Amino acid sequence: MGAVRALDHLVGQLCKWGAVTCLSGLFVLLLVAVIVRMVPALSFSGYDEIVELLFAWMVFLGALALWREGTLYRVTVIETALPLATRRMVRVFTRALMLMVALVMAVMGHAFVRDAGEITPFLGLDKTYWYVAVPLTGAIMSVYAIAGLWRALRGIEDEAGGGTIIG
Repeated sequence: MGAVRALDHLVGQLCKWGAVTCLSGLFVLLLVAVIVRMVPALSFSGYDEIVELLFAWMVFLGALALWREGTLYRVTVIETALPLATRRMVRVFTRALMLMVALVMAVMGHAFVRDAGEITPFLGLDKTYWYVAVPLTGAIMSVYAIAGLWRALRGIEDEAGGGTIIG
């Protein structure tokens, strides 16, 4: 269980710092764009391509972080208002739906990455680096969804909204 905890912690840290790094990069690019507009002698090419890359990874890492914590698809006011038996059924149903969404992201995202074959016009980079965020985060979300569904089927309540792999 110690290895699973360490892996879960690593995923959490990678999501958090990855999203923060992407957002910081976007702010830096915005600052550079403002400076380039003020100083016509400077130019910055490929700006849009880098923004797309950072934004894609920021969105999917942020979604994975929320998914991991069990807070992406959760309305606790409604959950706590329900009787215990109904709450358990709703929890199982929502966890099953979450698993389906994650699996669709992983499978269809993989198919999209496999068939894309797109190259960025200025930097000449394969857009696989952009698109791989979808199947990768979908696969990791699937693992968390399976763990959440298993806990829901066993009747284990998530404490403080936690949806991590270890509870």
